[in-house]
Amino acid sequence: MHLEQLSPTKRYYSISEVSRIFGLSVAKLRFWEENFPSLKIQRNRSGERVFTQKDLEHLQLIYELVEERRFTLEGARNYIKNKQHKQSEYAEVLARLQRLRGFLVELREEIVAVENGGRREVEEEVEDFS
Repeated sequence: MHLEQLSPTKRYYSISEVSRIFGLSVAKLRFWEENFPSLKIQRNRSGERVFTQKDLEHLQLIYELVEERRFTLEGARNYIKNKQHKQSEYAEVLARLQRLRGFLVELREEIVAVENGGRREVEEEVEDFS
C-alpha cells in the first residue's frame, strides 16, 4: 500500500475505497475508528464516512503498527499518543529556539552598532535557520 500513488487532487475517499487501498475489511476500519480516539473520521450529510488524506496517513501508521509490526491495540494507541506528545514538545522547543535566535540577532546588531560608533551596520548577513 503506497499512499504516494493516490491522486493528490482527490479530497475525500469512501470507506470502500479505503478498504481497497489498505486491503482491509470495512468492519476492521470501523473497528479501528472505534478503538483509536486519535482517528476522527468525518461523515458527510448522509452519514457516510469520508476519509481525508490526513486520515489515510494516520491509518497507514495504525496499519503499520498493528498489521506489520504486530503491536497490540493498546500498544499502538500508546505509541501514537506518545508520538503526538513528542511532536508538541518539539514544536514548543522550536518556538523557544526561534525566540532565542531573534534575541541573539538583536543583541548582535546592538554590539555591532556600538563597535561602529553608533552606526547599525551589520557587516555579515545572519544565516537564516528557519
